[in-house]
Amino acid sequence: MKSLFILILVGVPLLFFSQKISAIDGITDYSLGKTGSKPSLLVTIPFAEMNIVEKLLKKELKEFNGKLDDKNNEYFVTLCETKDLGKKQFDVYAKIIKSKDGPLSVCWSIDLGGAYMEKSNHSEQYSFFKKRLEKFAVEAVESSINHQIEIENEILKELVREKEKLVKEQENLQSDIGDLKKKISEKEEEIEKTKGKEETKKIEISIQTTKLKDIEKRKEQIKN
Repeated sequence: MKSLFILILVGVPLLFFSQKISAIDGITDYSLGKTGSKPSLLVTIPFAEMNIVEKLLKKELKEFNGKLDDKNNEYFVTLCETKDLGKKQFDVYAKIIKSKDGPLSVCWSIDLGGAYMEKSNHSEQYSFFKKRLEKFAVEAVESSINHQIEIENEILKELVREKEKLVKEQENLQSDIGDLKKKISEKEEEIEKTKGKEETKKIEISIQTTKLKDIEKRKEQIKN
């Protein structure tokens, strides 16, 4: 059931994840860079695996062409730039949040140089980073699910191999049974043949016994 569930998920179009995964506004505490609480974008990533999110997040942040520092699932990138926003540099704060039973979340806070990005004051930048964070989340979901499918497929392949081995063992046992049945049939025929020989021997024994008695009678006759 688990494998089937994952396979169904991976077949869902990208649009599904784009509609369901949406970044929201929040406030996040950071311990790197300028520490403290900052306005942020937060996206929840269902089915995500921590190692995949970490790998993809580092890759995503490096594309801003800044200096990356990371520690304890927090990331701080200085002197970033992207042609989509012109030549003005910015700093990116990012954080992976793990919950005990729920999915992973990723937060971004953007220091635009003098002010932290907020929807009400920086609509262009806000729209760009929101879409980019959501796109990252979709990629993380798909990569995580694909990895889970690889694992489940390997388990499935091993189960199939084990099943094929059992089938082969059954075929070998059936072949052994066939050989044994043939040998039993041959032995039964041999038994019937020996029974016939036994009857012949009984007759020969009877004849020989009679012959022996006749000779013994001769001995008695001589004594008398």
